[in-house]
Amino acid sequence: ALQSLASRTPLNVTLNGEVDRLPPEVEAAGYYVACEALANAVKHADASRVTISLEQTDGRLVVEVEDDGRGGADPTGDGLRGLADRVEAYGGRLVVSSAPGGGTRIRGEVPCGS
Repeated sequence: ALQSLASRTPLNVTLNGEVDRLPPEVEAAGYYVACEALANAVKHADASRVTISLEQTDGRLVVEVEDDGRGGADPTGDGLRGLADRVEAYGGRLVVSSAPGGGTRIRGEVPCGS
């Protein structure tokens, strides 16, 4: 699904990593992290390049999306706050790093379940 999303995005998108199939709700939460981060890079960041990295570690799916845009994303804005709420509903966490002029990194961590 992420390959299809990347191919439809009007930016240069690189996918790194691969994970095994996970419970549908975990996969959905990870997909939403990637979707929202890509949408923000296209709409607000003036980015030219995005990297999506996937990892399954310590019982968690980690999805990290980093762009080379202008930075300054507001983690309390409606889109990112809603995304954080979704990730937290599954016991995960969302971290947004976005210094002005330095691009944006959004990292979502979602427990994979038992």
